[in-house]
Amino acid sequence: MFVLPTFNLGVVGTVFAAGGFNISTRDTKANISTSSPTNPSGEVTIAYGTDTEDLYVWDGSTWYVYNNI
Repeated sequence: MFVLPTFNLGVVGTVFAAGGFNISTRDTKANISTSSPTNPSGEVTIAYGTDTEDLYVWDGSTWYVYNNI
């Protein structure tokens, strides 16, 4: 959520980000790292590490880790 600046006039409006996506794969780093999902052509799998809070992206051949720092 973003609040528009109003310069001491109160809140004029609020902007909510539309869309987004749902990460359906939630597991430990060890379980994610040893899995090899099957993806349709041109698609990836995104997983959430419940023990690391990192995001893992499977491109069809390897997992890429996006650290939650």
